[in-house]
Amino acid sequence: MLLLYEIIDQAVKQTPDKKAVICGEKSYTYAQLSEKMDLWAKTLISLGITRGDRVALFMKNSVELVGLYFACFRIGAIAVPLNTRYQTPEAVYGIEQSGSRILITSSELFPVVENLDSTVASLEHIYIMDGDSNHASLSWNKMLTDTANNRVIFPDLSITDPALIIYTSGSTGEPKGVVHTHETLYHLIEYRSAYHDTIPSDSVLIATQICHMAGFTMALFFLKNSATVVMVEEFEPGAYIKLLNQYKPILTGLLPTQFLEVLECPGAEQADFSPVKYALSAGDKVSHHLYELFRILAGHDIMEAYGLTEAEGCFMQPKEGKIKPGTIGKPIWGTQARLIDKDGRDVPRGKTGEIFLKGKLITIGYWNKPEENKKAFENGWFHTGDLAYEDEEGYYHFVGRIKELIIRGGSNIMPGEVEDVLEDHPKVESCGIVGFPDKHYGSIVGAFVVPRQGVPAPTADELRDFVSQRLSHYKVPQKWIFVDSLPKNPVGKIDRKKLHSMAEQYIASGF
Repeated sequence: MLLLYEIIDQAVKQTPDKKAVICGEKSYTYAQLSEKMDLWAKTLISLGITRGDRVALFMKNSVELVGLYFACFRIGAIAVPLNTRYQTPEAVYGIEQSGSRILITSSELFPVVENLDSTVASLEHIYIMDGDSNHASLSWNKMLTDTANNRVIFPDLSITDPALIIYTSGSTGEPKGVVHTHETLYHLIEYRSAYHDTIPSDSVLIATQICHMAGFTMALFFLKNSATVVMVEEFEPGAYIKLLNQYKPILTGLLPTQFLEVLECPGAEQADFSPVKYALSAGDKVSHHLYELFRILAGHDIMEAYGLTEAEGCFMQPKEGKIKPGTIGKPIWGTQARLIDKDGRDVPRGKTGEIFLKGKLITIGYWNKPEENKKAFENGWFHTGDLAYEDEEGYYHFVGRIKELIIRGGSNIMPGEVEDVLEDHPKVESCGIVGFPDKHYGSIVGAFVVPRQGVPAPTADELRDFVSQRLSHYKVPQKWIFVDSLPKNPVGKIDRKKLHSMAEQYIASGF
């Protein structure tokens, strides 16, 4: 078993001049990636970063971001990638909750986190990777010139050391930092590498940001096999098609909404999916319409899968055997799965139960969330909070979330997070957030709003602007319904079942 940075050390010995990572106009060979890893690891040490310290990374896809991940792994620091769509309050939460000591960002995203080192207690400094003439003192490159020739002894590490904290939304609406160690990530990429038979001549085309678990792990297991990682800087259907045709990847992964945008964009007929052995889609339900569009263009099926930040890619269409559209496949090698009813009993085939998982690729828990960890793990089994059933052929069908997540185009949105922001508006007495069905995104956010008495009634535009300044755009409600009161359950909480019924009534009325 290798420590994560040893993946690059191993690849350099085998294929030093081979392209390791490509993004936009930039690329690194394995030798160059190794040099960046060691140089930036020295820089982190010179800044006082030691084994176990957290380093926040707030950047869109780039070759530099890959180098920074491995620099953290090299010295035993814990990388904390922040969602590139975060607004300032969300970034503050991730930095504070993880206790990150430094933050490395890009000039594009810097305005979101500017001056946070003076307001977040743990954060000692912010650095800008790509240079910014207006903030020369924050230049990451300036730090490199000061440390390039330093002789440094890198620390000894353990395979059980935490390597990564990625934030996701929890059942209460408060994000949770999912912790992965060198060991859990190595097992994950070992299992995925074996599944995909990845070899050095292969390439992957990643359409999502690698601040997310799916994109990050795809990059990791291709690098582990000395293959080439191609990433979009930001997803755009036409640009994706150009990369697809240029690099001819054996694997590509997109959210269902991204696949749909590619297949419906002008020039879609030019997309050549013939070299793609694994066209993976997860994060939301793949519609019959999408299956058919892809089948017509590519001549084979999308491979629907299932994973979560805590256990990425744990269900796949079987390596040997048929692809079964409409299912998430079967547990990959190294993963055990059970379906459990509300009384803790295994359900028979054909019956729906909560997915429980066990395996060496599963997270060790949530960062500084002992109560959440107690809820999530039971006798070594991880509770996913997701529902599925197993058919007579052993394929699993994803049913939905136990939690009240709204899934908009593969992005998870907790109603409570949006409600907390909206109820801060001076003209809002209370509100309830629910998902409305949408043909393109699967679900979109809808808001039932009770206006505050004694002040002018708010408008939808006014509330939309208020929320958009505080949350990522995909969390901003698109449906606005003003009501006199919200349904409540016996303990005084919002009755979400009735709220969904109200939403269905509005849909039926043509709203």
